[in-house]
Formats: sequence, structure tokens, C-alpha cells
Amino acid sequence: MGTEPQYPGPVGRVGPYRTVCLSKIIDPATETRRCVVKRHKTVVQGVEDWHSDVDIVTHLGTHVEAPFHHGDLQKDVTALPPHHYVGRGVLMKLHTCKPRALITRADLEAADADRILAGDIAILDSPYHSEPFVVSPDDKRPHLSREAAEWFLEKKIKAVGFGDGICVETNIEHCLACHDILLGNDILIIEVMQNLDKLEHDVFLVVLMPLPIRGLDSSPVNVMAIEGIPGFTD
Repeated sequence: MGTEPQYPGPVGRVGPYRTVCLSKIIDPATETRRCVVKRHKTVVQGVEDWHSDVDIVTHLGTHVEAPFHHGDLQKDVTALPPHHYVGRGVLMKLHTCKPRALITRADLEAADADRILAGDIAILDSPYHSEPFVVSPDDKRPHLSREAAEWFLEKKIKAVGFGDGICVETNIEHCLACHDILLGNDILIIEVMQNLDKLEHDVFLVVLMPLPIRGLDSSPVNVMAIEGIPGFTD
């Protein structure tokens, strides 16, 4: 019997570059969404080893939503080119947002400070934090809005992501509008990000590759921020 592994933290290094994992680590034993992993012995061409059967929902943990997630849109996670999942990330700290308010163009302009470029991945955070998709009377997160989605479309970004500092699920009208505008224009939505507080820079390279399986409307992703690469810095 082997010893239990010592799981690493989210921060690391690749050569001279600092890395931060921005994804939730999923534990099937505690996960509330469908996530079943069954490990079993197998023999392949005479070699005995282990395989695992995995039964999950596509919107599990930190996940990226493709257009196929919404309405009659047809592009699944494999219908967009691989480079669509790699880009210059810009952390936008929304300090002007009021508790539980809709995010405005003015909020985004203040957080942006003229940094967002076409093809970027905007990552949002606010001073108000609450576990996403869990009803709580203490939830003060600002909500994504139609106005915010239209601003992202004007900026021609490729994706928008957020963790527990932004809400997308409680205002149905604006939730639907954001999905219409963003996914309808191939702007990906990355939900349930973590460790944004571990970032030392507000601009970095982001890599978030989905499972390369046709027909997926969404996929869990291991989002990696890489800080310090020339061309992808503050």
C-alpha cells in the first residue's frame, strides 16, 4: 500500500516564470455536482495496471463554457481553435461596484485603465466574495450585466472569467443577456476560478485547455497563469 500523496499548492515556477493555478481542485468525496471516479484493475496486452471510469457533469469546478452551452448555438469546445483558449490575461479589480449591483460600463472602465486589448482574456474580481451557486443572505457580489457584456464585445476579448467575487446566476434577465451576447460572439465564459489573490501581477499569460471531446458544451479546465513572460506583463 502506497503512502498518501502530498498535494502541491497553486503557486510554482517554470524556469524564470512564476505560475499560479487558478482552478478549483475537485474532490469527488465532497463535490456536490456529479463527479464519480471508479478505479479498477485492467489488463492491456498482458500488462496489468489501473484505469479509472469517470462520470462527471461538464460544468464541474472551474469550467469553460462554449457557445454550444446556450440556446441554439452550435460550437462545442472543439469547434473553436486551440489558440482561443490561450491569451493575455488581465485581472480587473472592480473596486467601484456597489454590493449586489449590476456591473456598469463605468465600473469596467475604472478597473481597466486602458489595458484591455482585442483578443485578451478579462478576469474579474471584486471586494465582495461568496461561494458561487449557493444561496446566502450574506452574498454581496456584483452581478454581470447586459451593459458589461456589451462592453466586452466592443473590446473584442476572447473570454471573460471570474471566481467567487462576481455573480452571474441570480439575475435571470442579465444572466441570459450575458450568455446571448458573449457566447453568441464566441466569447468564452470561465466560471469558479480560484487563487486570484495569489497573483502578483495584473497581466499574465493564461492557458485553459478544455477536454478535446466533441459534443461538450462546457469542460472542466485547469487554468494556468504564467507571470513574467515578455509581451504578457503589466
